[in-house]
Amino acid sequence: MTIRHHTAAWAIAYGLFIWLEATLIIRWAGDLVFVPESTIWTVSVFVLTAPLVYAIGWFFFATFQTPPGARAAAAVLICAAGLIADALVVLWIDNVFPAMTEGQERLFAGWVPWAYGLGLLSGVWPARLIRVPEN
Repeated sequence: MTIRHHTAAWAIAYGLFIWLEATLIIRWAGDLVFVPESTIWTVSVFVLTAPLVYAIGWFFFATFQTPPGARAAAAVLICAAGLIADALVVLWIDNVFPAMTEGQERLFAGWVPWAYGLGLLSGVWPARLIRVPEN
């Protein structure tokens, strides 16, 4: 199954919206998100990212009644939009996140693929989601 053009456009816009929200939160509260001195906090941030990312995917899939065959394509478009935007952030990281330390930059660099990887997985697993069509 392929994704409808309307849903694809919304997936790209949704991906950019989520990217913008995350970027602004990290810009203004990055010291609270990435704390290199605290392994427990860092592990907690990574662990808590998983249900948050799945909720973000589920919200889109439920809102647009995205069937399983189109969920993977929607997840790819959502994540691709953010990944492309994050490529620019990383190029100009000192301008986008001027207060970020090198340790925080490393955590950010690890967290970004973690979050996008989970976002991609949300498009294919689990096979069934509540309030999302099964076919």
